[in-house]
Amino acid sequence: MGRARRLSSTVRALVLVAAGAALLGGCRIGFGSHTPVTEQGKDIYSLYNLLFVVAAVIFLLVEGAIVFAALRYRRRDDRLPPQFHGNNLLEVAWTLIPLLIVATLFGLTWGVLNKVDARANDPAVTVNLQGFQWQWSFTYQGETVQVEKGQPAQDLTIKGTIAKPAEIYLPVGEPITFNEQSRDVIHSFYIPQFLFKKDVFPGHTNSFSLTITKPGRYHGQCAQYCGLAHGQMHFYINAVSPAAYQAWLVKAKKQAASGCPADTTPGKIAAKNVAFDKDCLAAKAGKPWTLTFDNQEAVLHNVAIFQGSNAEGKRVFGEPPFTGPKVTRYQVPALKAGTYFFHCDVHPAAMQGKLVVK
Repeated sequence: MGRARRLSSTVRALVLVAAGAALLGGCRIGFGSHTPVTEQGKDIYSLYNLLFVVAAVIFLLVEGAIVFAALRYRRRDDRLPPQFHGNNLLEVAWTLIPLLIVATLFGLTWGVLNKVDARANDPAVTVNLQGFQWQWSFTYQGETVQVEKGQPAQDLTIKGTIAKPAEIYLPVGEPITFNEQSRDVIHSFYIPQFLFKKDVFPGHTNSFSLTITKPGRYHGQCAQYCGLAHGQMHFYINAVSPAAYQAWLVKAKKQAASGCPADTTPGKIAAKNVAFDKDCLAAKAGKPWTLTFDNQEAVLHNVAIFQGSNAEGKRVFGEPPFTGPKVTRYQVPALKAGTYFFHCDVHPAAMQGKLVVK
């Protein structure tokens, strides 16, 4: 009777251990609440679930054996239980079985990694993305825009700010290649619902291809701590049908060619969270004009203007940086028609844009 009671207690303990492990493990099956929306993500998802099942089975077997041994053979008196030494069958089994499991998982993982890292031979869209403190810019390779007559055509670029994160469109069901690079420090391109993350390095280009399978609006972020405003380094991808993508592309090109459609408050610009509230300014050619600059934070900022498309051109305007909160009115001299570049001298990588003078 006593032996039966002890065996019953042992069985109940094993059942409780198994139930607890299954309950805890169930919380993590399938990457939480994220269902993959890319072909590559589905491969990763399937591999993860397989690894989880194998790990759960091994955990239950090992923990069950430990609990069983602890309860069944717990010490009751000072007598030494029967001993035996050597069992060739057991030794071969516990050597070969783990070896086969590891070799199988290695082969499956290798195959999935090759699929995920494979680049499309003929992508429908190629996007060159750049991370910088603390936002993203996306350039559609081959989709050129002629902003002004006499100026060379430029690829369509969507650039975000902290106040207005980048928002791009991509087609569903077609291969898309990304070429990524950092302008300053290490960042990480991460989209939770793609089940995909790729570090972005300065001076090195990482390339990868994705095929989105489900329309929707997907949130992305930097997953590598990169400085003060890392937590605000977001972006959004709108996955739409190929026809809707082409319609958006035509509209985006027209807006880019129009000069500065985003400047709804001409002559005004603000700085907050180490970012300008706009990346494009509009002004009239041949006339001095006033630029109202609202520095909304206790950090040094200013607005400096240069000829050309970057700060390597001739500096045509710029006053010393100042701390806020403070509003100042710059008196900018008359400028010839054309496209100029502006930035903050203190934070040139994070705070910059273009000035369109017509």
